[in-house]
Amino acid sequence: MKMNKHNVKRSILFVLLGILISVVLITAFSWIVSDISAKMTYEAALSVKKNMLYEYVNNFIIYLDGECDQYLAAHPDADETELEDAMLEIAHKRIYEEKHFDGAYMWIQKVLDYNGGDDYAIRLVHPNLSDTEGCYLSTNEVNQMGMKAYETELQGIVEDGEIYQNYAFKKLDSDEVTEKVTYAKLYEPFDWIICMGVNLDDVDHYKITAHDNVFKYQVITLGLVVFTWMILLFLFLIVYRRIGIREYEQKNRELKDKLNWDALTGANSRLYGDRLLEREFNEFKEGKKDTLILMMDVDHFKQFNDGYGHEIGDKVLRSFVSAVHDCTRSSDKIIRWGGDEFIVILQDVSEELLPSIADKILESVRSIKIEGFPEDVKITSSMGFAFFSKEDADFKSTLARADEALYRAKEAGRNNWKY
Repeated sequence: MKMNKHNVKRSILFVLLGILISVVLITAFSWIVSDISAKMTYEAALSVKKNMLYEYVNNFIIYLDGECDQYLAAHPDADETELEDAMLEIAHKRIYEEKHFDGAYMWIQKVLDYNGGDDYAIRLVHPNLSDTEGCYLSTNEVNQMGMKAYETELQGIVEDGEIYQNYAFKKLDSDEVTEKVTYAKLYEPFDWIICMGVNLDDVDHYKITAHDNVFKYQVITLGLVVFTWMILLFLFLIVYRRIGIREYEQKNRELKDKLNWDALTGANSRLYGDRLLEREFNEFKEGKKDTLILMMDVDHFKQFNDGYGHEIGDKVLRSFVSAVHDCTRSSDKIIRWGGDEFIVILQDVSEELLPSIADKILESVRSIKIEGFPEDVKITSSMGFAFFSKEDADFKSTLARADEALYRAKEAGRNNWKY
């Protein structure tokens, strides 16, 4: 009896020691994983912001080029100074009128001496420091982070014509100083450096959120340690059986889906699309994640119909759907929403993969070739993306956000995407 009690105590101590070691190891592992996850998420969010800055600045330069062409067409005798003054007025008005999310804003400075030094440039437009417009800048100036931001910026402009950099500056309409990331690019016609920046304090919350989730991951992992192999095996068999049932149901749904095609393009019909979107949204509400909705159309489609006839227009729509099919998965659904407007449902897509998926679809559309269609006329698309959100009342709320993103893609010059 004493031996049995000794063995029981020994087993209990062994189990307690095992649990203690497991808790220590799981806690350490959870912190490591959460820290890595936070860093990866932070880098992804930072990359999205950099892409946004790059896109806005380069679209602004395209806009200025167009305005220059229009001005010269209307004023053929204008000299370089008159042209620059006119463009400065246009740029100043647009920058002050535009409102961007996250407190981002754009500014312009003119390089007077590419060698740097005092008075190397003059500030032309700056909505956050409007009272300093017309002031001279110096590469010797040191900011709140102890950096010579102007010197770094000028060096990048001279070497590559553009540069990303981080430094401290006050927020728009605020005296609070925070770290920000900026993108600057040289506009050679007038020696302008066109810049845009956004504060990074809102990105830091990704790190905080990841660390806050450590306890949840610890509980889940400890639960797995407590479960016996028999229970795990039982759960595995249940999951395996459910997966088999789900695959069987999916095949049945796909067979039924074939009855819901759009006769012209081969895409799913809008009637079927309404049911599919409602079903996908309900599954999302039940816990399914990462369902991405894409709303897209053919740029200037009316011109194809009017200029080349409806037969060519129909070929464009069929080729358009085929191009989207070619660069998406068989599980993704393409719906003809009306005319040349389509909706694509993309499942199991993380936010980090969105840029590569969007560019892949745009490139596939641009590569369309149609017999009897001029080769110099390219088919392009504008696209708007939105994920299902818990704040959405139904799938129509998601579509409204995707449609808003599509509208912004058109405003940005078409042949691009917005999220």
